Amino acid sequence: MSEQPKNWEVVLGELQREIVTGRRHPRERLVEDDVIARTGATRHAVRLAFAELEKVGLVTRARNKGVHVRDYSSREIEELYEIRECLECQAARRFARPAPPETIEALTDIAIRHRDASQSQRLGDVFELNDRFHETLYRAAGNRQLADAIRHYTFATQPIRTRAFASRDIRELAIDEHFEMINALTVGDTDRLCQIIARHIGRPKDFYLQANGIEDLAALA
Repeated sequence: MSEQPKNWEVVLGELQREIVTGRRHPRERLVEDDVIARTGATRHAVRLAFAELEKVGLVTRARNKGVHVRDYSSREIEELYEIRECLECQAARRFARPAPPETIEALTDIAIRHRDASQSQRLGDVFELNDRFHETLYRAAGNRQLADAIRHYTFATQPIRTRAFASRDIRELAIDEHFEMINALTVGDTDRLCQIIARHIGRPKDFYLQANGIEDLAALA
């Protein structure tokens, strides 16, 4: 019995994982025929997946040039991270003082598993658990629309963030900062929480800029 063709959502998921984990590089072209041959999906399904990738900002499409993995200018990076810092600090300020015990317990459990995954070099789990930690944190802030906006911009910066996860030093700092966030929530220090968040999300940005030889506009200002 032949395998059923994959629908567009399955193709979308596979391409998303390839992009955000760095298997697909900035400016790399995504060729319809190659994806069809590899996945067994229909052309219609592949085009729908490409359209969704474009919608969430992971690829760009240019007339007569096809679809390419999104590249980032220094200005785009700075603007994306400015939005992220504004949104995430606003969420931090919404927490009750101190945060409820069930929130602390859930975040601590994820942070421990994230630390264990990093120490075991299970990078796929590191990515997934890191995202789960932050999504759990911002969902607990009590504004669903704000949490959705944070998730959108976090996803838009995923190719930037994942480059930094290859660095053991950055992973270890991220682990420490997760527990610092939990401590700040435990004592109800939302100003400190915002400071940790700003530092936490800024480090992968700086790593990406340096790794790609891109000048940091904020540093030059």
